Amino acid sequence: ICAGSPVPTLATTSDNGITGTWSPSTVDDQNSGTYTFTPTAGQCATTTTFNVTVNPIVTPVFSFGPSLSICAGASVPTLPTNSNNGENGTWSPAIVDNQNSATYTFTPAAGLCSPPVTFNVTVAPNITPTFSFGTSLVICAGGTVPALPNTSTNGITGTWSPSIVDNQNSANYTFTPDAGQCATTASFAVSVNPNITPTFSFGTTLSICAGATAPSLPTTSSNGIAGTWSPSSIDNQNSGTYTFTPPSGQCALSASLSVT
Repeated sequence: ICAGSPVPTLATTSDNGITGTWSPSTVDDQNSGTYTFTPTAGQCATTTTFNVTVNPIVTPVFSFGPSLSICAGASVPTLPTNSNNGENGTWSPAIVDNQNSATYTFTPAAGLCSPPVTFNVTVAPNITPTFSFGTSLVICAGGTVPALPNTSTNGITGTWSPSIVDNQNSANYTFTPDAGQCATTASFAVSVNPNITPTFSFGTTLSICAGATAPSLPTTSSNGIAGTWSPSSIDNQNSGTYTFTPPSGQCALSASLSVT
């Protein structure tokens, strides 16, 4: 028997009618032993023995232990049909799923003194780090750029490469989570548009005689930049400087016209 399995009661009368006593009188279900039946005096009967072999309970053990916690998609063990301590059997399910948590049960083959054992696999989802500035940014050269934090808004720590945003050149910045976290990498794409200098058909300087015809100041430059002039029209009686200012939202510089 396996240790702890049911054992028979030792009857004081044999199946063929002989009375007597057993020594020991009760079968031990934890230890092997020999039990001797001695017939009562006055009967023409011999002694007999009953041998009980008790096999110890062997709990199957595996190198991966009874439980495992992984990030989704991580490596998982193959479930062997033989335990480290020599017990053979089958698993249900037979293959570990690295995307979903589950319990896997090993059932020893019939006839073995081994109980079923379980292997619990907990699969944590991979978190995508998020940041207040989002995943992309478009700026004009020299514009304001964010500092790259080492902790995401949803609590993932890691490092950036490159570590500082360049406000003069377009680039992609990659955030790599520290080891031991169930998190994916994240990227931040920064597009830097060059600042355009507005140009006009009359150039940047103009010399006229007092009272001569002066050009109108257009609200759109020759290269497509919209804006406003200050002053808004040329005074043909006095020298002055006129400044063209693009509105916010355009990657453009201010321009000036010097009129003598």
